[in-house]
Amino acid sequence: MSIAADLLKAHRIGVRDLKEHLSTKFLNDILVITDRGKPISVNLPYSDVLELVDMLDELADLETIATVNEGREAIKAGAKGIPVSNLFSRIRANRK
Repeated sequence: MSIAADLLKAHRIGVRDLKEHLSTKFLNDILVITDRGKPISVNLPYSDVLELVDMLDELADLETIATVNEGREAIKAGAKGIPVSNLFSRIRANRK
C-alpha cells in the first residue's frame, strides 16, 4: 500500500492522548496528531520517511521528469502504458 493511502487511513490521536499514551507501539504506526480535532502533525515510521526522500529525489531528477513526460505523451498517443515501478527500475539500471 502507498504511504498516501496509509496516511488517509491513519489512526488519529489528540495531543493530550498522545502525551498520556505515548509508547513505542504508536511510534511504529502512521499517526495523524490532532489538536481539538484539527490535524497539526504526522508521525511516520523512519522507513516511510526514507522512502519519501527517495521519491522526492527521483522527482527532482531531470532525466526522470523527461522520461515520465515522454510516457505521458506516448499514452496520450494511444500507446499501452507500463507500471511506473518498471520504468524506475529501468532508469536505475541505466545509472549503474
